[in-house]
Amino acid sequence: MLKKLQAVSGLIFATFLLLHLANTWLAALGPAVYDPLQRVLRGIYQFAPIEAVILAALATHLATGISRLLIEPKRHLNRRARWHRYAGFFLLLVIAGHITAVRGASWFYGVYPEFAGLAFSISAVPGYFYPYYYLLALAGLYHGVNGSGIAISRLKPGSVRPLPARWLLRITLTGAVFSATALLGLGGWFFPLGNVDDSEFAGLAIDIAQEVFGVTFSP
Repeated sequence: MLKKLQAVSGLIFATFLLLHLANTWLAALGPAVYDPLQRVLRGIYQFAPIEAVILAALATHLATGISRLLIEPKRHLNRRARWHRYAGFFLLLVIAGHITAVRGASWFYGVYPEFAGLAFSISAVPGYFYPYYYLLALAGLYHGVNGSGIAISRLKPGSVRPLPARWLLRITLTGAVFSATALLGLGGWFFPLGNVDDSEFAGLAIDIAQEVFGVTFSP
């Protein structure tokens, strides 16, 4: 039962994840491409009933995954399974903070990060956000793609096999290139960004950093 719940919830969240990643990769083309698509997608996956399903799927996937770690006997994992688990552990560590930073701003303040907000975060703390966004994208892609194949084969035994390792590697490497290119776009390597410090998200982030955490910085 846990395995099936984990599979179904994982497939639901993976659908959102892949849409989110595809939008992120378009950051390499600039805000004129990134922002309009994000607004369209946001209207879909932030529609209250759909968002409730996505968040419920995430919570279920986390709960079933942790439960299986605790109650199932330890077993030897091959390299692919180990990387799947490592990616899952990383996502587990950062997912609450990521949702709070990105979605909390719109829930409580009506402010959406969009291209300028992401670019501001990189310009403000590049030593943190470049590796953070990159690892987040790669861990999400690997865990989502590999996990989807496992989930489908688990729900319909014998109908399909998990994605061959060579294809998983190709998809991951392609995603690594797309993610790096997107981050370079957000970092202003391909085109001038303008003054991202003036964005609504930047102003909100600076105010919260000063008022809540007592941190003052000048991006």
